[in-house]
Amino acid sequence: MVEISENGKKALKIIFTDFLTNYNSYNIKDKIGISDVGSLKLLRNLKEKNILVSEKMGNAIFYKANLKNKYVLKLLELIFLDHSNSSIFVKGWIHDLRSFSQTTKAIFLFGSILRKGKNARDVDVCFILKSPKDYSKLQNKVNEMNKKSRLKIHPLYLTEKDFEEKLREKDKPLIDMVKNCVVVHGENLFVEVVKNVQS
Repeated sequence: MVEISENGKKALKIIFTDFLTNYNSYNIKDKIGISDVGSLKLLRNLKEKNILVSEKMGNAIFYKANLKNKYVLKLLELIFLDHSNSSIFVKGWIHDLRSFSQTTKAIFLFGSILRKGKNARDVDVCFILKSPKDYSKLQNKVNEMNKKSRLKIHPLYLTEKDFEEKLREKDKPLIDMVKNCVVVHGENLFVEVVKNVQS
């Protein structure tokens, strides 16, 4: 079992989800909120632990998640399972959206609700369908929930295949969703698809 700090988890999550950006100690430090030296040490340490792999370009060293390491994939799943830093309001929505778990492969909460909380205009949710045939059943359930709630769910329905294809096509809204979403259900699918797109 490799020990990894909270900042290490943050760095791994950023590098894994923002995979179109080349990260080094200079451009990741502000996202984590640490010094130049702290950032340098952190990334080197993650590389020593085989969690990150590095590549030299010019004078800079850039890092990627070591996706060949099964432990890293498990660690990422645990990172996406952890909602302890979410607000109480967001946690309430995570709880309510779990009622869709039986009928979906995965559920991702994203958009303004994560930034604005109660002041958001709606609740952006991506549902990964088990089968395209489940669309109308899910839509009915979303409509039911929307009747009872002040904030309305704004759903995005995708199959696992659509999700992976759109990421490969560098679909900007989906790339942004992956970088910032909360995984309500299906962290293994989320990690698997984002890994596949990077392989």
